[in-house]
Amino acid sequence: MSSPPHSDLVTLTIDGRQVSVPRGTLVVEAARRLEIEVPVFCYHHKLDPVGACRLCLVEISPGPPKPATACTTPVAEGMVVKTNSAMAVAGRADILEYELVNHPLDCPVCDKGGECPLQDFTFRHGYPTSQNSSPRLHFRKPIPLSNRIALDRERCVLCYRCTRYYDEIAWEQELTSVNRGAETYIATQFDQPLTSLFSGNIIDLCPVGALTSRVWRFESRSWDMASQASVCSKCAVGCNVTLWQRRNQLVRITSRENDAIDDGWICDRGRFEYTDVNRPDRPRIPLLKGGASTWVDALDAVRQGFEQRSVGLLLPPDATNEELFLIQRLVQGPWSGARISMHGRTRISAPLSPTLAIADLDRARTIVVIASDTREEAPVLNLRIKKAVSKRGANLILVNAGNLDLDRWPEALHVRPQAGATASAVTALGDHPLLAKGPVAILYGDGGGSEDMVALESAVRALADATEAGVMPIYRATNERGALALGLEVGSDLEGCEAVLVFGQHDPDSIPTSATFRVYWDSVKRPEHDDADVFLPAATFAETQGSLTSLEGRVQFLRPVIRLRQPQMENWEVLLNLLQRLGQEAAYPGIFALQRELAAACPELVAAAEPPDPEPATTAVLYGPARP
Repeated sequence: MSSPPHSDLVTLTIDGRQVSVPRGTLVVEAARRLEIEVPVFCYHHKLDPVGACRLCLVEISPGPPKPATACTTPVAEGMVVKTNSAMAVAGRADILEYELVNHPLDCPVCDKGGECPLQDFTFRHGYPTSQNSSPRLHFRKPIPLSNRIALDRERCVLCYRCTRYYDEIAWEQELTSVNRGAETYIATQFDQPLTSLFSGNIIDLCPVGALTSRVWRFESRSWDMASQASVCSKCAVGCNVTLWQRRNQLVRITSRENDAIDDGWICDRGRFEYTDVNRPDRPRIPLLKGGASTWVDALDAVRQGFEQRSVGLLLPPDATNEELFLIQRLVQGPWSGARISMHGRTRISAPLSPTLAIADLDRARTIVVIASDTREEAPVLNLRIKKAVSKRGANLILVNAGNLDLDRWPEALHVRPQAGATASAVTALGDHPLLAKGPVAILYGDGGGSEDMVALESAVRALADATEAGVMPIYRATNERGALALGLEVGSDLEGCEAVLVFGQHDPDSIPTSATFRVYWDSVKRPEHDDADVFLPAATFAETQGSLTSLEGRVQFLRPVIRLRQPQMENWEVLLNLLQRLGQEAAYPGIFALQRELAAACPELVAAAEPPDPEPATTAVLYGPARP
C-alpha cells in the first residue's frame, strides 16, 4: 500500500515520542504505532468507535484539564498525549474498579482465563486492592444463546462489541441490550436463539469471557494448548484460521486476521464444524468386506477391482492441489478415461480469467452480484460486500431470481429475472447509470445450476468489457479452482461407471447405481459405507499438509496441528502408493518435492511463499522408502 501524501500526515507526540500518522487516525491507533498500550474494551479496529467503556482514558493537550477517550479522539497537528500521567492512570484505574463491581472472580473456571484482557488490564492498570465490598449482582448462567454459544451475563462489561458486530458487520439484528444504566444486559431479540451463520465471531470479539463456545467450553486452557496457523477448508474464500490442539485432539478453531482475505472474520462452519476429527470410532486402518486389512492388501484390492471396469472418481470439495495433481496422474495414466465429479462444484466450466481480488471490493464504487447467494456460497465474501456498501457507500446491484441476505440493504437494486434468464438480465444492465460510477466489481455464480452458463458468461464478459470492471467467479467447492487449473473435468456424469472411488463425505444419491465395485475413502465410517468393497481411512484438514486455491486464485497452505495415528497415512501418500502399485514411477522424499513438481507443471498453483514449517524427514511410502 502506498503511503499517503505528506499533507495528509499529522505529527503528534505520545509519551514524549513523535509519530506521524494519516489525518483522521484515532489516538489509540497512533499509540499502537509506537507500541504504547492504551487499554480498551469497547474499541475494536473493525467496528465503529463508541466510547462506551471509557477505559482508554489519556491526557491530551491542548485541551480541557480532564481525561479524554483515545478511541474516539482523532489526532491533530501538534497534539501532545500522555498515557501515564497521574490523571490518566487514576482515570483508568477507576474505570476498571467500576467494571469489576459485578464481575465474578471465577477466573479459574472461565474459558477466557489466560488470554483475558480484563485480567491483564487489571494487573497492569488497576488498583492493587479493590475498594468494593458490596454484594455482586447475579444472573442465571450460562444462558444458551444458541446450540453453539453461551452467555454469562455476570461477566459482561457492556462493551457492546457483540451487538455492534451484528448491526455493523453481519446486518442481522439478533442481539440487543435490554434496560438502561446498571440494569442493562445483553439478550437475543425476543429471546430467540441465534441463527446467524456468522454468530461465532462474537466469541472472539468478547474481551471478558462473557460469550463462550459451547462446543469448546471447559475443554482446555490457553496455556495447555498448542496452535498452528492454517486455512479454512469449508469454502473457496480461503479464510485464515488458527487450529488449537490439546493432547493430539483438535479442541478449537479461531479466526486469524488477514485483511486481504477475511478481515478477521470466519463463518460458523469454519469455526464449529470440526468435531468429527476427534471421534474415537474413526477407522485408522483400511477395511475390506471381510474385515480389517493392511494398506498393501487394500490398495491391491483397489487395483484389482478397477481393472477392466469403467472408472468414476467422486472428489471432495476440499481436495488439496497436491492430491488433485496425483489424481491427474492417475487419470492420465492407469485410469485413463476415468470420469470425475467434484461434490458441491459450480457449473462454471469455462470461467473468465479473474481480474478482481477480494480486497478490491474495498475500493469498488459499484458491486454487481450475479446468480449467486454469497451468504451460502462464500460467506465471508458476503461480509466483505456488506462492508463496502455500509462503510464506504458502494452501490449494490443484485441479479438473482430469489430473495437474498444482501436485500437487507435498502438501497440495493435487485433485478429478479426468471430462472434461466439471468444472461438477458445482465445484458440489459449494460447502460445502467450506476455502472458508470467506477471502479466496478462483478461477481458471478451459476444460479445453483439453473443457468445457461455459456450465455451467462458471455453476458458477464460483455458487461465487464463495457464497464472496465474487475470480475470474479464464485466457486462453491473449496478447491474447484485448483482442479480447473490442473485441467481436471470435475463435472462428469458418473452414471454408467462400473467402479467408483468416493473420496470424502457425499450424498448417497450421488453414487452411481451402475457401480458394482465401490471404494469409500473418508475420515469417518458412515452408514452409507456399508456396501463398501474397500474402505480407506482419510486424513482430515487438521492432520494433513497441502495447499488450497481460493476463488481469487490465492494459493495457501494447510498445516497439520495434530499427528496422524499409525498406520494411517496422509491422503497424498495414499495416492502416491496407489500410483506405485499401478506400476507408475512416482517417488517423492516428502511433500515439498511433490509441490516443486506441481509448481513446474502448473505455475498457476505456485504459492506466494514456501511453507515455513519443516516437513517430516521421511513419509509413508509402501512401495518406496519405508517409514522408520
